[in-house]
Amino acid sequence: MAAKHRVTVNLEDREYGELSGLSDKHRVSLAWLGRQAIIEFLERYENEELQLPLSLPSERRRSGS
Repeated sequence: MAAKHRVTVNLEDREYGELSGLSDKHRVSLAWLGRQAIIEFLERYENEELQLPLSLPSERRRSGS
């Protein structure tokens, strides 16, 4: 199935480094890891009715996270 939409995410250096390491270790793309994380989140949200935070701490908001 071809992707129809693109999402851009800004990561801290540490986050990018950890994901890049996982990508290399398991020989999968960063895009694949991102899709898997999103799929898992959506399944958890649907099945467990997770509640999203209504507000983020000001430090996270400034960094664009």
